[in-house]
This record gives sequence, structure tokens and C-alpha cells, in this order.
Amino acid sequence: MQVATDKKFKKNKKSILVKKQKTTSAKIKKLKSKKKYYVRVRTYKVVGRKKVYSSWINGKATKTK
Repeated sequence: MQVATDKKFKKNKKSILVKKQKTTSAKIKKLKSKKKYYVRVRTYKVVGRKKVYSSWINGKATKTK
């Protein structure tokens, strides 16, 4: 999962690894409050010993509390 202030994810980008498959939300620390962020997600599966990632799912805008 990636969080950024830029819609194209080129500025102020942070990556978070969410390990549980059924998690619908994850706490993201050190984000400024009352600011607009864009979030995008991609999944992975383990094949042998390597992680195979899917493509990024389109970013959605969200505001922090």
C-alpha cells in the first residue's frame, strides 16, 4: 500500500506493508492531520520463494482526521 500527497505518487510517497489478507484498513503513522492523501494498493502472492506483485489499483483520495 502506498500513500502520497501527489495524485501521480511522485512526491511525499510512503509505502506500508499490510500482511493480513482480510485487513480492510491499516493505521498509517506520522501522517499530518486534516490533509488530503492519495492511497493505492497492490496485492502479492508467494511463488516458490519470490513475491509476485500485481499492478497498482488506482489511487483514491482520502482525508486524515
